[in-house]
Amino acid sequence: MIDARYQAFDAVVQTRSFEAAARRLNLTQSAVSQRIKLLEAELGQVLLVRSKPVQPTPAGRRLLPYVAQLRLIEAEAARALAGDGAHAPVRLSVGVNADTLATWFLPAVRQVVKEEAVVLDCVVDDQDHTHALLAGGDVLGCVSTRPDAMRGCAVRPLGVMRYLCVASPDFCARHFPRGLTRQALARAPGIVFGRHDDMHDLFLRQHFGLDAGQYPQHVVPSSEGFWAMAAAGLGYGFVPAIQIAAQLSDGTLVDAAPGHAEDIALYWHHWQVQSPLMAKLSDAVADGARAVLAAA
Repeated sequence: MIDARYQAFDAVVQTRSFEAAARRLNLTQSAVSQRIKLLEAELGQVLLVRSKPVQPTPAGRRLLPYVAQLRLIEAEAARALAGDGAHAPVRLSVGVNADTLATWFLPAVRQVVKEEAVVLDCVVDDQDHTHALLAGGDVLGCVSTRPDAMRGCAVRPLGVMRYLCVASPDFCARHFPRGLTRQALARAPGIVFGRHDDMHDLFLRQHFGLDAGQYPQHVVPSSEGFWAMAAAGLGYGFVPAIQIAAQLSDGTLVDAAPGHAEDIALYWHHWQVQSPLMAKLSDAVADGARAVLAAA
């Protein structure tokens, strides 16, 4: 079983309160506090800021990924000892971007999730920021655009996700009768996913000299809602080609910027030391991505 001191630290971080952690662990608040003090004394680091809510210190944040791994190993050990009988599902937290989740990720991990009785906790963020979730201990693996491994982690290339700038034929006829021009783009409403989505901004700045704020844009933080808004003729934006193959084929959407596809290389990050179950999930992610994404 996970060391009681680490268990107390984990509970306080998750509940952000000594009182709530005590209730979760069926202990007194004093007992939780004492266990945290013993852990801090052993490590020689202050791990928690005693504020409301309680926050981990920088040292505490560095400890979080290892505590998450301990929690997973404990769950898998309990499952192994239970034998072949019924056992509780094991929770695996992963960081993914919305487009990955909407396209290839779930088909890739489906078999492992079903056969191993896994429950997934999918934490969604932009692919340029998911590695921060791994570093902070929020997830055990993540899909990211970062090619280099973080300390204590390993990285596996997954392939390239190709994005096309698409719109409905009617939208293109109304807004881009002469193709994409700086003047037309300054008036036509674009579609962006959210505050971390800079693909649209970079495209217009690089090719047309338009900076953010110089053109209107819808904000649609939904992968499916994004292309649906484009199909409805309300704007134009960058969508994964594999997500809209049918719409491109039947003419619901068209490539508004031929020759200007954006290729995003994706990588799977995970801790170097993985539990057997997490290793299976990592293999499934890599194999599933390889079958769908273009080679880097």
